[in-house]
Amino acid sequence: MTDSTGNQHTDPTYERRLPDGTVYRVVPPQVGVPVIRKWLEHDWPMTAQQALALRDELGWTPSPRKETLVTTNLGSGRPKDASITIIKNKLDSFHMFLASFAPSTFDHSTAPLARETYDEYVRLLSHIYGKGKVERTKVRNGIVDAVTWTLPNRSSLNIGVLGSVLDVNIDSPAANYAAAAEAELLEWEATEEDEDE
Repeated sequence: MTDSTGNQHTDPTYERRLPDGTVYRVVPPQVGVPVIRKWLEHDWPMTAQQALALRDELGWTPSPRKETLVTTNLGSGRPKDASITIIKNKLDSFHMFLASFAPSTFDHSTAPLARETYDEYVRLLSHIYGKGKVERTKVRNGIVDAVTWTLPNRSSLNIGVLGSVLDVNIDSPAANYAAAAEAELLEWEATEEDEDE
């Protein structure tokens, strides 16, 4: 389906009309999960050229100023709803919003839909990848609920929800190795400081 804005995959089940007349949309899981799998299950390491080719294969539109800022055709209603991070000519991470923007003043209308959709994504992704690591974090704007799956190849997928914000992040094995090494270094430094006292 295509709506008047050119967005594909709109589904009234995954939309809410807001008091200001705008429409809040989330990407239906049956649309988003196959796209997530294309990125996550790609052979690693993924070169910059492979990442941009996958972007093009999906029919996504790069920003005229930065080819790694992307507008997908998934129906979130957000311009530049995905970003590709390239480090040393390799894909480091991929981030995608699964919901359109809505002011937090409308969370009473949008948050229940974001949460229901998040739960659907978690259920479908758990069926594919098994039980993920569940996290709940208090932040300034509320509570972030998230689930992370780490695949045998060390790539990882994180999906999270906070109010009306629903997004997904995929990290390459290299990004996860770097994060683990940094965490180990910080732990070692903290231990050294404790011993010096």
